[in-house]
Amino acid sequence: MIHSSNAHMETKVLKAVIGEIEAVRSKRQQQYRELESHPELKRFTQQELNDVAFTSYKNILSGRSRRIPSRTAIMDIADYLECTSAERNDLLLAAGYIPEHYELTGTALKLALEQAKLILSGLPLPAFIATHKFDITDMNPMFQGLYGVSYDTLHHGRFNMIHNHFSPDLPIRKRSSFNEESFQKWESHAIYGIQTFKLINMYFRHDAWYRDLLQDFNRFEEFRTYWDYEAESPIDPISEPKMLLVRKGEDSEWFPIRVRQIHISVSSYMFPRIEAFLPEDLPARHMFEWLGCPVESMLDRYQVII
Repeated sequence: MIHSSNAHMETKVLKAVIGEIEAVRSKRQQQYRELESHPELKRFTQQELNDVAFTSYKNILSGRSRRIPSRTAIMDIADYLECTSAERNDLLLAAGYIPEHYELTGTALKLALEQAKLILSGLPLPAFIATHKFDITDMNPMFQGLYGVSYDTLHHGRFNMIHNHFSPDLPIRKRSSFNEESFQKWESHAIYGIQTFKLINMYFRHDAWYRDLLQDFNRFEEFRTYWDYEAESPIDPISEPKMLLVRKGEDSEWFPIRVRQIHISVSSYMFPRIEAFLPEDLPARHMFEWLGCPVESMLDRYQVII
């Protein structure tokens, strides 16, 4: 925060903050005027902003207060105004605060993805690379063999972890919920995955890409069912074994295995990262060996006991 005692500088910053707030507020009014009404009946007036988000706003507008809003207050105003990530950062910068850096972008993201791809190429586990949007950008042959997903899937439009989990056109849904126990694990993973997506992207929820992706996800009926669910257990099901039907070739019989998912970071950010899988029982171990995973050395490396 700016600590200058110079009244002129404080006034200049305050005018910049008000200017940014009013620009976004007017934009929201116009947007919902064109849509006839807001789902929550917001009107985006100065008085409403004052009453709902920042009770000193009218005092600042009238000159009765010259105090620059705190960072927390700016974030509350941004939430009320349904700011995109860029608009939120514009408000923070106007008030003299460091902007939020939510995820890697541009060259930094490209380098992180290249690093992830290099690690993936030498990883002796079924694995794929995922971004904060849950997009799957690459996967190794062992993952394809384990989950029955073709590499061509990556080249036929967007391939996302939500697609992979919910799409009836992909094998994961049926092969991960073949009895009551496996369905419960699939459902728990679905709810946790959706909650994780919402949490890590909470400041992007008004960005165009987020709205477009959500619209895409909503074509899956089960996704719509679980979008507002709350997890009954605080346990991260991603760290718990999951069940999966597999087979060793097209002429062999299907059999169930248990695998555990782990996260491998490639930077100081949560994403992009590698999602890899470990065998959790003897049938899974045999399947991994058939896929070409060096199970013995792998289990020693990751200190897994079967």
